[in-house]
Parts: sequence; structure tokens; C-alpha cells
Amino acid sequence: MQFNGASMARNLCAQCHYPSSHCVCKYVIAVENTITVWILRHPHELSQAKSTTPLLQLALKRMNVCTGESPEDFLAVQSILDQGVAVVYPSKQANAIEQLSEQRGTIKHIILLDGTWSKVHRLWQLNPWLHALPSLTFAQPPASEYRIRKANRDDSLSTLEATNYCLAQLEGLSTQPLKQLLAGFVQEQLKNMPAHVRQRYSS
Repeated sequence: MQFNGASMARNLCAQCHYPSSHCVCKYVIAVENTITVWILRHPHELSQAKSTTPLLQLALKRMNVCTGESPEDFLAVQSILDQGVAVVYPSKQANAIEQLSEQRGTIKHIILLDGTWSKVHRLWQLNPWLHALPSLTFAQPPASEYRIRKANRDDSLSTLEATNYCLAQLEGLSTQPLKQLLAGFVQEQLKNMPAHVRQRYSS
């Protein structure tokens, strides 16, 4: 996450690192997840102020972010591939995550790809080592509540929402803390938008 301008940099919250006018600290509830989350973030997301990956970093106990495109950028996660790792991606071989509740405990790490659909597809294609992992998909994904960033597909979820759904399905975590954080983030973003811009997201 990056914000332009020296004055903006001076006014960042010391805890959440968002501009003070957009501070989300009051919405953060620590989540004691046992499954480690790995986010493979496309570099394009670094400049997206509406990215939800920084929110996950504020809340999740076990969380890692690797930014890049090529396999060399993701050596850290490749070093633990023998430790019960699954990747969230709708490949042809993917299993519906809703059907894996009886296998709780066998998956120790989940990998999610962060970016637009085109960027996520690029990450998948450039990293064939991901193809050898068990892949997970959503048969009945929840409706997205992340209305301030447009998506190309109706069934799209933000990275936070996808992670939240995974942790709820695989280890039975409550979805409420991350939902509250996302709702608070959206609220802070909306209240700081000009009225004519805010109107676009009112429906």
C-alpha cells in the first residue's frame, strides 16, 4: 500500500499505517488463526490504496505476504511445500472447500493470489510449481460486501473476504472480526470521498 505525497506520509497512523483520516485501528480485532496464510501479491497491488491485504496483516496472527511475479520471488513459500499446503485457485482439479470440513487439521498453510483476475491468472501461469499443489475453489461463495472496488466477475471476492471464507471453512473461525474490519475500512474510505464519487458506491 502506498500513498503519494510527503504531507500524507507525515500523517500516517503509527499503528495501522493508513492516513490518519482513514485510520482503521478501532475496527481491528486480532484473529488467532492456526492455518498460516500466504498471500502472493502481484506488484500492481502495491499502488492500490483499496487493497485488502494490508487489513489482513493487521488482524491475522499467522500471515505472510510475498510480492512479485516469478518463482524466484516466492522462494519463502516454496520452502514449506511439504507441510500441508493448498492453493486457492479455481483450477480444473480444484476441490470445493465446503466439502473439506472433515479434513480440518490436514491443511496447515493456504496460498491466495492477490490481484485483479488478469493479474492472478498471470501469477498462476508464471508459477507452475503452484499447479502441483492441491487447489481449492468455492462452490457457494458469499456475496461480496466490498463495494468500493469494482471487479470483472460477479462472483469475485476481495482477498480479505476469500481468506475469511477459507479460514471459516477449514478451521471454523468466526467470520465476524474480519467482516467488521472490512466494513470499517469501507466506511472510512467512503466518508473521505467527494460526494459525487461516493454516490457511485451508494447502491
